[in-house]
Amino acid sequence: MRGRKLSHIAGTFLIQADAAFLNGAGLGEGEDRNVTVPKTFRDGRNEVPYVSAQAWKRWLRNTLIEETGWPASESKAIGWNPKGNVNKIASELNPVDFAEDDIFGYMRAEAEQGRRTTEEEEGEEVARTIRTKSVMRASPFMASLLVSIRSMGWRGQDEGFVHLTKYDPKALTEAEIERFLSAMGKSKDRKKDVWERLADFDNEFSKKVRSHEDNVDDLREILLKKAKEEEKVVEFIENPSSPLPYTTRFYNAHLQAIFCLNYERLGLYWNLGDRVELEERKAREFLKDSKIKDITAEEPYKTLSGDGSIGKVYRISDSVKPSRKERAWALFKALAVLRGGAKQAQFGTDVSPKVLILAGLSCGNPILNHLFKDTPEGPVLNVATLKEIAKDYADRIVTPILIGVRSGYLKNEDEVKVLNGTSVEAKDGVSKKVEILVMTPIEASQKIGEYL
Repeated sequence: MRGRKLSHIAGTFLIQADAAFLNGAGLGEGEDRNVTVPKTFRDGRNEVPYVSAQAWKRWLRNTLIEETGWPASESKAIGWNPKGNVNKIASELNPVDFAEDDIFGYMRAEAEQGRRTTEEEEGEEVARTIRTKSVMRASPFMASLLVSIRSMGWRGQDEGFVHLTKYDPKALTEAEIERFLSAMGKSKDRKKDVWERLADFDNEFSKKVRSHEDNVDDLREILLKKAKEEEKVVEFIENPSSPLPYTTRFYNAHLQAIFCLNYERLGLYWNLGDRVELEERKAREFLKDSKIKDITAEEPYKTLSGDGSIGKVYRISDSVKPSRKERAWALFKALAVLRGGAKQAQFGTDVSPKVLILAGLSCGNPILNHLFKDTPEGPVLNVATLKEIAKDYADRIVTPILIGVRSGYLKNEDEVKVLNGTSVEAKDGVSKKVEILVMTPIEASQKIGEYL
């Protein structure tokens, strides 16, 4: 490793999403109102499919927990509005015991933030006056959308039907009453069921209909007769077991994303001013148990905290497991075997990266972006762009650039494999050269751990 300290790990990856549907956007609009569509955005006149960062980071979180067996920091309801609906959620808010919280961050907003309250600690004679603060830890793991490198020709349509042999008699009865009420001009009231609405229309008639609810043919005759009296026309359901159509739009594409892990922020918690990453009560408990250290007096934290006048800075203790290195390393090993995605039962897709590129940096720039392009024969890694990035950032790249690639995936695989063991010299000719190593994606995820 070079003289400069590794502070970040930047990377990019590419997955093969053939006939896939990994992140839904609900139903389409207009003529596509009955079509389930994936998330897309517009690139000029073209629509481009993508997976939200929130979605694929959730896949990564789940994969990380499954691979490591670490305790999961599950989100749970912690607040409800006057109607009884959930309006606030939070995880464990514990980055010391839950590595997931440390890596992916969390937030718990507080009402009346800034208000001073009194807190009396058990066993203490003197109560503390504290300020109400929101607990918030921005994720050290930055991630982009997972976006198709193909903007045209990705769309497919799956036309399907559910073929039925039975129907629910009760549901059919209520559906026929609904049709009758609609013909009578009685708009649907979501607060009342069909029987209540039928009683509102004509209570005695409702009782008569109710006496025949187990015989749909008799019930239809009664409804039809009443409709004729009212000079209305009711069209009943002719085939209650007709096939149910469903349509899903899917894509054939290769999806790319970039990311950058702020390695220095793992195991480091700032409680400065209104920025509270570690609840003060928990901080006191962790200090007592020697799980964290108060490093406020160390530079640069001493200066940043005004010598402790605006808060504290804490660091996880070496005795805590998993360690900072183990947390970062496990994250990248989980990324190499990433799994998840919507509609996997219908469009099973392997979302583990077919290309995974990693590099340790002394800066926070997510430099490994726009490295792939699509061709009719398959995706291509832009080697010229990669070399240019290596030259420009040679003084900031502190590890070899690790290219993990699955054999037979890239169109220019031979050109990429030739890079193994080569070096790129900085433009100024003074900085050290950047070495490039080519291996498999899983090997790249394991190799990066040697430099942490």
